[in-house]
Amino acid sequence: MNNDPENSDDQLVRRAAQRYGTVGAMLAGGMVVFDKLLGRKPKQEAAVVIEASSEPEDIEQDGITVAINDSITVHSPAPDQRNRTRVVKKRRKSRHIEGVTD
Repeated sequence: MNNDPENSDDQLVRRAAQRYGTVGAMLAGGMVVFDKLLGRKPKQEAAVVIEASSEPEDIEQDGITVAINDSITVHSPAPDQRNRTRVVKKRRKSRHIEGVTD
């Protein structure tokens, strides 16, 4: 496939003509011309680099502990050390009382 901007613009207009008819092709062509007149280039995403003050912890093996404030600390154990039992609470069926509507 060719990445030539002229070719992709032509394909855009042809696809609009196929899907939406003459009006779609005219609108797509006008948008292409308007984009060229403004001369905008697509933005490239900036690379994000985050520096850490220490080596990352292995939370898969050690779990993770986060201090929320001075008196509250939250700990999540490693996945293989977690309790595997799961508590499932069933919802009670609501009783329908005759004469009462929601």
